[in-house]
Amino acid sequence: NDAVIADVNRRPVKCERVRNRLNVLKTSKKIAFTLAETLITLGVIGIVAAMTIPTLVQNYNKKATVTKVKKFYSTISQAFQLATVEYGEPSEWGIGDRDAGSQDEEEETYNAVNAILIRDRILKNVKTLKVCDNAKDQKECGVADKIYRPNGYLDPDISGETGKSASAVLSDGTTIITLANSKETYNRGEGVLAKCLGNFYIDVNGINEPNIIGKDIFMFYITDNNIIPTGTEKETKNPFEKCKDDGLGCTAWLIQNGNMDYLKCPDELSWDGKHKCSD
Repeated sequence: NDAVIADVNRRPVKCERVRNRLNVLKTSKKIAFTLAETLITLGVIGIVAAMTIPTLVQNYNKKATVTKVKKFYSTISQAFQLATVEYGEPSEWGIGDRDAGSQDEEEETYNAVNAILIRDRILKNVKTLKVCDNAKDQKECGVADKIYRPNGYLDPDISGETGKSASAVLSDGTTIITLANSKETYNRGEGVLAKCLGNFYIDVNGINEPNIIGKDIFMFYITDNNIIPTGTEKETKNPFEKCKDDGLGCTAWLIQNGNMDYLKCPDELSWDGKHKCSD
C-alpha cells in the first residue's frame, strides 16, 4: 500500500477520491482494536454494570414502593369515608377486642370475626379479587403467611396459624391484612391516635418476599376520624425512631417524605432534622 500511495502522489491524479481511499487503507490498521483490547473493554463494562445495575434496580423498586403505598393510602382513605357515611364511625360498628386466634392446631375453621368486620366494611367500595377469612389459609389465598420485622421477629398477630387477622387481595395484586385492637391498646398517641380500633397492613408485592414490615409491608391505624399511617410525629406506640428495628413506624415517613432512606441512614433522620440521607 505504501508503494502504491507513493507512486500515485508522484503522478497527477484527477480523481481526489482515489487518493482518499488509499489513505484510508493506509490508516485503517492503526484504528483497529486487537482481540485483547476488545476483551479488556468488555470486562470493564461488565464490572461497571455489575456495580451499578443492582443499585439502579434497588432505587427503582423503592420509588415503585413509595408510589404504591401513597396510592393505597388515597384509596383506603376514600373507602373509609364512604364506610362511615353508610355505617357511622368505627366505634359504632360493634368491633370487639382483638380476636383470640386459633387455640388449637386442628381448629381449621376459626375466623377472626372482628378483623373480618373491619375489612368488609372498609373494603366494601374497593375492588378486590378475593377475601380470606381464615388466617391459616393466608398463603393459599395469595397472602404472605409469615411476616417479619426488620430485627427478624416473626409477627404472630398477622402471620398465619394464629387466626387473629383477616385479609384480601386487591385488583392490582397488593394484599391487605386487617387486625382489631383490644381496648387496652387503643391509645397509640396524641389526638385521634388515642383511639385506634384496628390496624391495616398493605403488602405492596403480595406473597413475594421479603415480607418484612417497613420494606414491602406497611401499617396504618383505623380511628373514628380517618385512616392514619403509623409513625407520625404524634405517635407514641410505634414512633419513627423505632422504625429501623421493628418497621412499624415507617409508613408516615415514606408517605410524607417520599423516600425510604430509613433503610440507609436511619440514625441521621428525624422529624425535626434531616428528611433524607443527602440533606
